[in-house]
Amino acid sequence: MTSLYAGLLGFRDLGGLRTNDGGRVRHGVLYRSGTPQFLDLHTARELISATGIQATIDLRLPHEVAVEGRGPLDELRVAHLPNPFSIPDTVASDSAVAPMVGDDPLVTRYLSYLEADAAGAVAVLSRLLEPATLPVLVHCTVGKDRTGVAIALVLSAIGVRRGDIVADYAAATDDVVASMRRLREMASYGPAADLYPPEAWTAPPDAMERFLDRVDREHGGVSALLQRHRIGPDAVERLSKLLVAYDIAETEEDDAGE
Repeated sequence: MTSLYAGLLGFRDLGGLRTNDGGRVRHGVLYRSGTPQFLDLHTARELISATGIQATIDLRLPHEVAVEGRGPLDELRVAHLPNPFSIPDTVASDSAVAPMVGDDPLVTRYLSYLEADAAGAVAVLSRLLEPATLPVLVHCTVGKDRTGVAIALVLSAIGVRRGDIVADYAAATDDVVASMRRLREMASYGPAADLYPPEAWTAPPDAMERFLDRVDREHGGVSALLQRHRIGPDAVERLSKLLVAYDIAETEEDDAGE
């Protein structure tokens, strides 16, 4: 996958993903990517003009944001909605690097986000319901791990098919590699990025499958996880109305392009 906007790796519109009840995620409403800090002003203007993005939901740690910045998005008055995922085991207080361990390092890391601060992880759904948020870009640094978990929770909540969630997670493997390569040059990562195992350079679909299976077994599923943290059916229904369309003509057009 080659990014549409130079410097913004892993960027994609989640529009077109199918729901279990015959809908589709609306185009031009929910986007995901890696960090926007490498955008130049001209490209950022093109991005905002083409997508209408009003806000970013930023999953990075506060010190990541402070050191790395947002590129030109502040200048372009794109709202910044911080929603940091908790990473309690970073190698230093000013680092964003945390070891990925175990026989299944990706899934272990993804589950650790929920173990450390499940309320913070699921708060992304509440952020999406805030006024003047959509269209929105959800991002972390690489755009795979924290963003992958956040997007999987959102899509699961609104009833997107498991297969489509998994396929989207695995959709930008070339950009994942490019993102991992540039970590070493970033202030909040640096040489410590070499601690990441080979699995961190990948986005295998079975990793997301295993993560969601573990959420089902250990948390009772995404709906139960949300309700435990005060995001109930009414909020999910409101979010579904914002994000899901049931336009027959649009659905048939998407199917024709598959």
